[in-house]
Amino acid sequence: MKRTIALTTFLALAGCSGDDTTGAGNPDASTHADATTDTGVGPVDSGGGQDVATGDTGSGGDANTDAGTDAADAACPVAWTTAPTVDPVITLPADGGGVLLHAGAIGTQNYTCEQLAVDGGTGYAWVFVGPEADLADCHAAKIGKHFASDAGATAPEWQTTDGTYVVGKKLAAFTPDGGASAIPWLLIQETSNGGAGTLSKAGYVQRLNTDGGVAPAVTCDATNVGTTQKVSYTADYFFFGTP
Repeated sequence: MKRTIALTTFLALAGCSGDDTTGAGNPDASTHADATTDTGVGPVDSGGGQDVATGDTGSGGDANTDAGTDAADAACPVAWTTAPTVDPVITLPADGGGVLLHAGAIGTQNYTCEQLAVDGGTGYAWVFVGPEADLADCHAAKIGKHFASDAGATAPEWQTTDGTYVVGKKLAAFTPDGGASAIPWLLIQETSNGGAGTLSKAGYVQRLNTDGGVAPAVTCDATNVGTTQKVSYTADYFFFGTP
């Protein structure tokens, strides 16, 4: 299993989207204008944290050099925005473009215990209703949020702090070897977007390096029907398109 960003680093920094093979079988409920409750910032970090500037006690003639160095330190490493190598099942289509944005996510995948008709009788199951996650850049700074759009859990949405958003639908899913305890990796295609920022150009999204988020182990039955369980998860989201 190949991972471009180590989740161990992510978890170390953070202190630490639905199970698409469980319940409704959806990739990832609120609107892009009014998202569900944020669950706290939890960045993925690729080892490219910003160095702390030591300052300059010399003459003012060095000010421009120092400013340039600080700007370079603040930039994310090249690896952060390098297209990851993934299984062919979720490989980006040839017309997918390049990486526009990479964001680490930390939050929950939410499930509701529902009563269902099963073979003419009644059954109960945890049904995926959507994610609630914060998105962060390589320096742990919050840059957006992830949730279910107005269309529901089958139409996941990502929104950056400038209000730009992209909504998508699942095209394919892949579970790496040994990854049964985490929600699948996904290839998602854009169905709509808006705003004037980066996500307005996104045509595809990959959800990778997932940890956690699968349907609750707690039994769903008549005693807890209608209740919601929020299961913690982390993931990397890569947004692709043509600038």
